[in-house]
Amino acid sequence: MKDSYTLYDSVYTMLMGDVLSVRLDSELEKKLALLMRKKRIVDKSAYVRHLISRSLTDDLLDYLAGEVMMRRMSSWRAAEIAGIPLRSMLRELATRRIEMYDEKALEEDISFAEGE
Repeated sequence: MKDSYTLYDSVYTMLMGDVLSVRLDSELEKKLALLMRKKRIVDKSAYVRHLISRSLTDDLLDYLAGEVMMRRMSSWRAAEIAGIPLRSMLRELATRRIEMYDEKALEEDISFAEGE
């Protein structure tokens, strides 16, 4: 580990964020090389960052959908954490077949509408 940091180190960290080193097994490396060749991608780091970002977004949405399904979090809060509009979060929940409107909620709405 470095004992002292230069101005370059500080600026690089501020602009680029933390550095993560990852070892890819030969299968992943082959898939990555194939996609980069077919898509004509030249910046491997940028492409891997893009893939990680997509994967993390999907994993976060899966986690938040589970929290909403278990009624530990509202759809509104899940949307806020995900950084997406509520309508998009509701669409994500529907895609995952998570029902937001159960029988109890329906009965409460009917009672309210009937003025009970």
